[in-house]
Amino acid sequence: MDSQHDVRIDLTLADEGGRRMDSAPNGVSIGAVRLRGWQTDRIDAPAGMFDGYDAYFVKINYEVELDPQIPSMPWLEITFDFISGGEENLVSVVDALPRFGTFADTPKPYVLNQFLNFVPSADGASAHVLLPASRERVDTFGIGGQGVRWRHVSLGGSGVQPGSHAAWLVLLVPAGQADQRVEFSARYDVEIGPDAGYQPTQSPAEFKLTFSTPSDPPGVVTPSLSAGVTITDRGEEYHPSVFICYAHDTFQHKDYARQFGNLLVRNGVDAHMDQWYVTHRKDWAIWARELINRVDFVAVLASPICKMAFDGELKGTENPGIRSESLIIKEKLHAERDEWTPKVLPVVLPHELVEHVPEVLQPWTSDHYNVGRLTPDGIDDLLRAMTGAAAHVRPPLGKLPPSVFKPLSGTES
Repeated sequence: MDSQHDVRIDLTLADEGGRRMDSAPNGVSIGAVRLRGWQTDRIDAPAGMFDGYDAYFVKINYEVELDPQIPSMPWLEITFDFISGGEENLVSVVDALPRFGTFADTPKPYVLNQFLNFVPSADGASAHVLLPASRERVDTFGIGGQGVRWRHVSLGGSGVQPGSHAAWLVLLVPAGQADQRVEFSARYDVEIGPDAGYQPTQSPAEFKLTFSTPSDPPGVVTPSLSAGVTITDRGEEYHPSVFICYAHDTFQHKDYARQFGNLLVRNGVDAHMDQWYVTHRKDWAIWARELINRVDFVAVLASPICKMAFDGELKGTENPGIRSESLIIKEKLHAERDEWTPKVLPVVLPHELVEHVPEVLQPWTSDHYNVGRLTPDGIDDLLRAMTGAAAHVRPPLGKLPPSVFKPLSGTES
C-alpha cells in the first residue's frame, strides 16, 4: 500500500452512462488532488483521559490542481476515512481544523486544550496550529466519527481556486498501533451546461499512514491545560451570518421576529432582517436575493402565511415579500439540494406551531428548531446547527462484552 506521499486522485468527467472519458484529445481531465508529506506527532494526553488509546496530532497537506481551461468549480470536497483492520473500528477523530465557516483575511493561531480540542490561542507564539487566511468557505463534517471531510465552497462565483492546502486533526487509535489505513476520496461539481452530457467522477485511493513514536522527531505535542473549551472559544472566532425569512402575519408575529433577530445578534450571529433596513427607498426583492445568496444560513420562521407561500397556496397580490423570498429559497433547494438543505433552518417561535413549517422544508423528515423561549438556552440547538458544535461527543468504539457472543455450534447447553 502506498504512503500518502505518492497518492493522487484524478478529477475527470464521464459521460451520462458512466463511461470514463479519455483525457485526450477532448480535454475531459479537469485536474487532480495530490497529497503531499504529512506530519504525525504523538500527543502527550492527560493521564486517564484516553486510556487504551494513543492520540496523534496529524497535519494534512494536499494540493488542488485544476486545468485553467475548465469551467469554474462551485465546490470541492476532500474526505479521509480511517479504516480498522479488525472487526471493530476503534479509530476516532476528536477534532479537526479548519472547522466551519468563512475565515478572515488574517491567519488564526490555535492550541490544543486538555480535552484535545483546538481552541484559539491568545499567545500566537505558543500555538500548535496557525490556520492560514482563506477566501473560500470551508465546511467540516465527521468530527467524533471515524473520518473527516472538508468541503471548499467558492464565494463570489469565482470558483474553487487551485493551490496548496493544510488541515489538522486529532486522531485516537488503539494503543500501540503503528500505522493506519486511510481511504482518500473527493467529490466536486463543475458548472457545465445541461446539454454537455458529462458528470464529475473520480476513483478513491487508499494508503497507509505511519505514526511517529515519542523518540521520533519532531517530538511530542503537549496540550495546554489552561486553554478553554472548544464551544466557548468557537463562538469568539466565528460569527455565522443568517437571513431571517418570515411573513408579516400579524403585528405580534413581526414583534416576535424582531425579538428573535435581536437575540441572535446579542449571541454572536450576524443576522439580517427587513425591520432593521427600513431607511431609504430600495428594491426589496433585490435586497433579499442578495442577502440569501451571501449569508451562511436562512432562518425561515414558521407561520400560517409563510407555510402558504412556500407551499404555493397564496393567490392574488397579497404578501409579495414572502412569496418572492420563498421562490428564491425553493429554487436553491431544488438546484443545489445537498448544499442548501443544511443552510435553510426552519424555526418555530414560542407563539407558533410546528404544523406551520412549510411542507416543502420537510419539518418531520429533516430537522426543525423549536425556540420555546426567547433566551440563549432557547436558541442553543439553533446555534449548534450554525456552528457544527455537537452537544455530546461520540466516544471511541469499545469491545462487545463476552456475555453477548454467540456460542459455537454444538456448545449450547
